[in-house]
Amino acid sequence: MGALSNIDPTAVAVWASAVVLFALIAVLRAVFKLNFSLLTVLALGLGIALSLVFDGQVDSLNLLGNIYINLITALVAPLIFVSIISSITYVGSLKKLRSIGLRSVGWLLLTNLIAIVMTLGVAIPLHIGSGVELVDDESTAGFLTSQTAPLDQVILNFFPKNIVGDLSGNRVVPIIITATVLAIAIVSVGRQKDVSIVKRFFEQIKDVIYKAVGYVVELTPYAVVVLGATSTAATTSKADALLALLSILVLGFVLNIIQAFVVNGLLLKFVAHVPPLTFFKAVLPAQTTAFATQSSVATLPLSIRQLGTVGVGADVANFTTPIGTTIGMPGCAGVWPMLSAVFTINALGLGYSPASYVALAVIGLLSSIGTAGVPGTAIVTATTVFTAVGLPVQLLVPLVPVSNIVGMPSTMANVSAAVTCAAIVSRQTGEFDESVLDSARAGRHRHRAGVVVSPAGGAVAAPVVPVAAPLGAVGVAASVVASPVAAGVGAAHKPVQPGFAVTPGLSLTLHQSMLRVQADDDADDAPVPVGACGISAHAATAKAA
Repeated sequence: MGALSNIDPTAVAVWASAVVLFALIAVLRAVFKLNFSLLTVLALGLGIALSLVFDGQVDSLNLLGNIYINLITALVAPLIFVSIISSITYVGSLKKLRSIGLRSVGWLLLTNLIAIVMTLGVAIPLHIGSGVELVDDESTAGFLTSQTAPLDQVILNFFPKNIVGDLSGNRVVPIIITATVLAIAIVSVGRQKDVSIVKRFFEQIKDVIYKAVGYVVELTPYAVVVLGATSTAATTSKADALLALLSILVLGFVLNIIQAFVVNGLLLKFVAHVPPLTFFKAVLPAQTTAFATQSSVATLPLSIRQLGTVGVGADVANFTTPIGTTIGMPGCAGVWPMLSAVFTINALGLGYSPASYVALAVIGLLSSIGTAGVPGTAIVTATTVFTAVGLPVQLLVPLVPVSNIVGMPSTMANVSAAVTCAAIVSRQTGEFDESVLDSARAGRHRHRAGVVVSPAGGAVAAPVVPVAAPLGAVGVAASVVASPVAAGVGAAHKPVQPGFAVTPGLSLTLHQSMLRVQADDDADDAPVPVGACGISAHAATAKAA
């Protein structure tokens, strides 16, 4: 009886309700074949409802949410490392690499600049913060200041010091630099010696990691239920303290939503030439997960995976999207720092000239370089901006609860910008697969088992990648297009005879210059990453029938 007396009845009820919701999601997925994007959004709604029903007493679910975040985060570093090496060694062109890299950084910074200008253009005329009394909390301000770093230290942190430490710490920029240098070295050595074994090693490692990513990604709808519930509970618990700061809270949500969908939608339509609705429908699971986790890094595997379903080239998706977790970030490094700065300036009654606001904007843009894509980034970035322009950091303390809540749409805006920039760079560098976009536009993409199926639910042969050069870039192992066609990827232009056995229930054929994957109705239903995450490792075992 003593042991039973320690059991919390509310926690038991919460867990029981969560299990019921998990079962509901499983039924919607298996029986009704509900679209993965819609399923994720529905899961967020169910999580919010769960929190409201139990009046925010859902802390016991934190364990499940943290397990998911740990699993997905554990795959980030190896995913970035092997993907970049595999993509660069396949492309084999330093000129193309420079083009992708410069365009990626340029567009990411531009999206942040747009967010900064938009925020200042809205917040200044509205006199946001006027008449509000902010509490001067110097003790907590000291903690906030300790979280920032001087510019020289920020620059130093860009460069690798210990690859093992960088990988374990998910330090994105050092990982990217290390992988890029190593890949360039492989390409250079390959001009004099045969390095096919090294290339195959990283290619096969990539297939394995993508397979693991696929397994974890399949858990996303269930995890979003838990994350939605705990995030809602954390938000509602701060409601009383937020009434006086309601104006900045609402404006923060509105500006981030505009940045995520309107600004990026215009960029997609007029620069990337991609239908915004089709694109956002494809990346909605990544946006929803970003909203719930407040972590661009934790969302990264899902972001890369979903980009492939609208035709973004794998080399661009694997390069631009990781950079977007630490450069640009218009939500956490654009909207929120500028909004909190204007709010504080008006609350203090300071007279800021147009030149001062320009300087504020420039500092905000520079502070977005090296921003960490983890929860709490927005307040740290705002602290950096405040320190640089001489605003009292202690006045940020009352805004911390607001920052925690606005962090949800801010992270969604960050992820939206990263995937949008990847689409733009892919289009500008000729890495965009129009046929995959056409399939997405027609609504033929389904995420059940990573197989593209018809709206009616039957499996169909669907285009995955052009047979021309991009094959290796999307994760199709060289052995898929090797011996039976000729030798090497370059021979992929030749007709492939139908009947290549991949695994039971899965076959590869060439139809109208497109490599297709065909899954039979009784095929293995294990999750298979698609698009930018490549075809499953099973495809690497293709042999002539």
